[in-house]
Amino acid sequence: MHLSPDRTRGRGYGCHRSGGLLQTASSPVFLIRRTPLAHTPPIHTIYFDFGNVLTLPSNGSLTRFLKGVAETYHLPYLKLREAYEKYRPFYDRDAWDSEKYWKAIFSEVGSTVEPRDIPLLVEEDDKCWSQLNEEILLWIRTLRNRGFHIGLLTNMPLRFYRSIVEPAPWRELFHYQVVSGALGVIKPEEEIFRYAIQLTGKPADRILYLDDIAIHVEAASRLGIRAHQFTDLPDTAQRICPLYDLPRPRV
Repeated sequence: MHLSPDRTRGRGYGCHRSGGLLQTASSPVFLIRRTPLAHTPPIHTIYFDFGNVLTLPSNGSLTRFLKGVAETYHLPYLKLREAYEKYRPFYDRDAWDSEKYWKAIFSEVGSTVEPRDIPLLVEEDDKCWSQLNEEILLWIRTLRNRGFHIGLLTNMPLRFYRSIVEPAPWRELFHYQVVSGALGVIKPEEEIFRYAIQLTGKPADRILYLDDIAIHVEAASRLGIRAHQFTDLPDTAQRICPLYDLPRPRV
């Protein structure tokens, strides 16, 4: 696998298939239920969101982190969290770097943060979003081995991608990688989904997309992508595997 030559904003990351399929000797047993919907075109590519889909749920760790920040800096927690979420789109589209993002958060709650404190805030924030769900990675390996193309379609700063995702060995599981910080657009904006479709070279109705956020699912669906809201792996697999003739993980 290799990244497409153009890594500049506005083009994104397009990964092309490597020669072999990734396999593990310890892969779990999977069940197949062959009852796809009538007249449904076969799925070619399955795109996964990153946070809360490929990773374990972040809400608990994020709450603990932000409450710790609020306590350390004597800030109101609820207003801090509102500011964190309010300014995240600027961060995820790479319009703001880490320093500008955290300074804006503190300013919103009537405070300031020293530049020397920001690297630790960034490090702890990254940890909230980077605890991988090993069960879903095993399922993705099985999907690849069955011939499906796999994609990553996510909102994340380019800095996070380069420090957390790019060095990870599991990145090789993904034929395509669509990262908001590389494109300069974020979900649920239409452009990022159109780019994801274009990368596959297939019609939208041959793409399956899993995301935990409803408005992202709705935006993808409007373009014809077969998008479903991800809850957890057992529930999501139970809902979608019979629809699209996917191998079902035994979890």
